[in-house]
Amino acid sequence: MNQSRKITEGAVMVALFAILTAATVYIPFLGILFVWVLPIPLLIYTVRFGPKPGALVLAVSFVASFLIASAFSVPLVLLFGVGGYVVGVSFHFKRSAFRTLFAGSLSYIFTLLLLFVGSVVILDIHPFEALQSGMEDSVDSAEQMLTTFDQEIDEDQLDFYRDSIAQIPQIAPLIMIMTGVGYAFLTQLIAHQFLRRLVGGTYRFPPLREWSLPRVFLWYYLAGIIMRLAVIEDEGTTMHMIVSNIFPLLEFAMIIQGASVMFQFAYMRNISRALPILILFPGLMLPLVQVFVRILGILDIGMDLKNRIKSNK
Repeated sequence: MNQSRKITEGAVMVALFAILTAATVYIPFLGILFVWVLPIPLLIYTVRFGPKPGALVLAVSFVASFLIASAFSVPLVLLFGVGGYVVGVSFHFKRSAFRTLFAGSLSYIFTLLLLFVGSVVILDIHPFEALQSGMEDSVDSAEQMLTTFDQEIDEDQLDFYRDSIAQIPQIAPLIMIMTGVGYAFLTQLIAHQFLRRLVGGTYRFPPLREWSLPRVFLWYYLAGIIMRLAVIEDEGTTMHMIVSNIFPLLEFAMIIQGASVMFQFAYMRNISRALPILILFPGLMLPLVQVFVRILGILDIGMDLKNRIKSNK
């Protein structure tokens, strides 16, 4: 009976995955929505039946999707199919939300790297150079349009955009890492909703106020600051590229830590969560607010600020 159920559900999940893949490929506007639920069928099946049946369903899904959506489906299946499978395996073994996020992030990052190498070697297309070229064309088109309509052009702003675009190939690893982590986080967040209803149990991230980085991250951050100051004038060198890709990740980690302090303070003072949200999300566009939030994160790691807030309630 269990074997029959396993086969039946596997066939349903393969069909559902193939349909979602085809819809993502052939219906661009809806595909933007479908792509985020693409990992869910494989994920749920793997949670229920384990790694081996999940791997078999993944392989069959790859073939079915290729037959329905042709070669266009290959990147989608590799990225979201494998990502869903890895997250499903982690959930199957009852691993914590953050261990699952780490595993999913590694899966997405590795697959993105594989797709990047395949694009360069097989198709002779460098994705980040193509992105850079497209963005440069957009800036040039915008400049021409402003000139045509006799609008004033802010040369400093245009130079800033062009300088930022010129950095894209150099920060390609950072883009892939942030994209991989973002995909893993969204996959897990969406999966929690389905798993609670279809599988049962408690699937969720801890509240943001409970998030806490190990104290060693403070030393990583300080080392990153020193390295950044040391190579700030050495643009184009390998060390400058390494620091340019690693330091923003450390800054982002400190912002998350600082945000957890703000939510902890709001929670302990019975302040609506809307207040830190209203401060954080629009405010993070402002450098001064970013610095303030990072300082909170540094103080929390170094001085256990959240526990001090609790004790002073």
